[in-house]
Amino acid sequence: MSRLYTKRKSIFIAGTAILGATVAVLDWLSKIFSLKVPFPLLIPLKFDVIGIPAVMAYFLFGPLSGVIACLVAFLSISFRSPFSGFMKSLAELATIIGAFLILRVRSPPVLHKRKKIFAGISSVALRVVVMAVANVLLIPTWIVYLPVICIFNAIQGTISIAGGFLVYEAIMLRLPSLRADRNETKKII
Repeated sequence: MSRLYTKRKSIFIAGTAILGATVAVLDWLSKIFSLKVPFPLLIPLKFDVIGIPAVMAYFLFGPLSGVIACLVAFLSISFRSPFSGFMKSLAELATIIGAFLILRVRSPPVLHKRKKIFAGISSVALRVVVMAVANVLLIPTWIVYLPVICIFNAIQGTISIAGGFLVYEAIMLRLPSLRADRNETKKII
């Protein structure tokens, strides 16, 4: 993906801060107003949209920005439940790394549909595997629910990556001036 203004660190810092704050605000709003949708097969699992700004941070500003947004999610959720914060941030980080594995190779500014599909599949697959291992290691009593947990993570990962792609494409469509020239971009990492 083209990284927006990674040459200018102030834009990177501001964009990462805004998307990180969006993660925290969405988390608290969904908690306060009960906007999280419970997974019908296992009620303690809930769908939310806080993964979308984290994925957008990766698409717009690179992997470091995505990791920072995941850390903000961890901190925000950890005020209520440190274990839940760890599991949610691990899941979103796995989603971002899954996309990174496909999109890291010098991508053109406009992604082809096939590459987007492969990135989405990679994101969801990595999230499902990482969270299955984490659940087996950290909550061994839930091993009987592992297939249901895998289905939940596949759906939640699809929400995060598809929502991130849709919002990213909408931003690029409406603000084409934000596209960074590939020759001018510089990696921060």
